[in-house]
Amino acid sequence: MRVHTFFAPTLPEAIAQVRSELGPKAVVLSWRNTRGGIEISASTEGKVRPKAALPQSPADKNPRPDRPAQGETLAQHFKPEDFLTEPAPKPVRDPTPQAQTPPPAASPTAQKSAPISGRGAAALLGRQGVPARAPAAPVAAEPKRAEGAPTKSVNRPAPVAAQPSATKIAGKPAPAKASLPQQAPLPPKAEPAPEIVAPSRLALFLARAGLSREQAMAMAVSDHPQLRHGLAETFAEKLTFDPIEAAPMRPLVLVGPPGAGKTAAVAKLAARALAVGAETLLISVDSERCGGAEQLAAMATRLGTGFETATTMQDLSRLTKQARQAGHCVLVDAAAASPMQPADMRATARLIDDVGLEPILCIPADMRFEDMSDLVQGFATLGTRRAIATRFDLTPRRASVLYALHLADMALAQISATPFITGGIAIASAHRVAALLMEPFDDLSDGTAA
Repeated sequence: MRVHTFFAPTLPEAIAQVRSELGPKAVVLSWRNTRGGIEISASTEGKVRPKAALPQSPADKNPRPDRPAQGETLAQHFKPEDFLTEPAPKPVRDPTPQAQTPPPAASPTAQKSAPISGRGAAALLGRQGVPARAPAAPVAAEPKRAEGAPTKSVNRPAPVAAQPSATKIAGKPAPAKASLPQQAPLPPKAEPAPEIVAPSRLALFLARAGLSREQAMAMAVSDHPQLRHGLAETFAEKLTFDPIEAAPMRPLVLVGPPGAGKTAAVAKLAARALAVGAETLLISVDSERCGGAEQLAAMATRLGTGFETATTMQDLSRLTKQARQAGHCVLVDAAAASPMQPADMRATARLIDDVGLEPILCIPADMRFEDMSDLVQGFATLGTRRAIATRFDLTPRRASVLYALHLADMALAQISATPFITGGIAIASAHRVAALLMEPFDDLSDGTAA
């Protein structure tokens, strides 16, 4: 016996090859799925021993779900009912009762031309060796109404009225609508790129003096060709200057954080008052800090002015009232306070409100800008409207304190730029601040272009 092996992409094509090569009496011994399609073993003789199974490849161990499993025979794959004709689809019946008519008798020709199933077509095509044709979809025929039967009205949904086109309306042809030319959609407008403004030379100097790039560009508003004049014009527009009188009529209390130079500022203000012939009383309420009252008492002795210590609010009110009745200037050195210590801020607020003192903030110029801004904002809530910039001589970057005062809308009264008591506090003005900002930079002069 001679065994023939055939390969084809599909099973019907493989069967067609068997019928074409070996004839209609060929016997299919076995078939299996392979990587390329179907492999069939066939012979033209009678009974034979089954051929040993070929080794499976890894791809054959997991056959595709749409193909038959390995080991199936043609008898298992094709069933007798596959070669029978499929029943004709039932016609769609109208729900309205109609006159019943006998169905037309099916001719033998119509029975022969009935469609067959997919498997039957594949098997027949494989046996006959002819290409398959797509079965035509059956068309349901409407049942005919018997002659003479009465016509019944049927309640059916009214058809949607079509829009009148070029039809006759009232005996006249409707005008044809002119087709408008379709315009292409306009492309979306691109947003303009933000304009990048280069900082001026005045802003570059302010950045060198301690401001950030954004702060310097917001602060520099003058276009004067000379640096000092440009700075003076900028400070005159952006800052408020309100100097303390040489002999203030209202009692003053100097407030601020620890180490801000409040005690030294009180002594410097007393020296100014004595210089114009005004009697001054220095009062210390800083009883908690070790040596705070003693330091101010020593300065008062050197200046030759009066000094008192107030430990309670009643003592402070009594001393302030007596000094004002005598026509003396009153300068009070308060205890240190910071927004980080709410209890100290509440005590300072009570000192200001109960006694009726004007608060003057002593703000160090060598602090970080963020801490400086928080400090100014915190004391502004207590009613502080004027400030003294201290420790100006300890940092070359002196513009940060000016910008912090500008943000809080607090006036700059005096500048303390030296540790000396006599003449150590200067009246703040736009030109003086501009000169002090340029002082640390030796490469600049008054005539340097901005």
